[in-house]
Amino acid sequence: MAASQEEILETISNMSVMEVVDLISAMEEK
Repeated sequence: MAASQEEILETISNMSVMEVVDLISAMEEK
């Protein structure tokens, strides 16, 4: 994985709730 867990958490904390929901949905489809 390119990003560290800290970087991912930082990114998610700066995202809106809808963006996080979309991200989780996209991950579940893989």
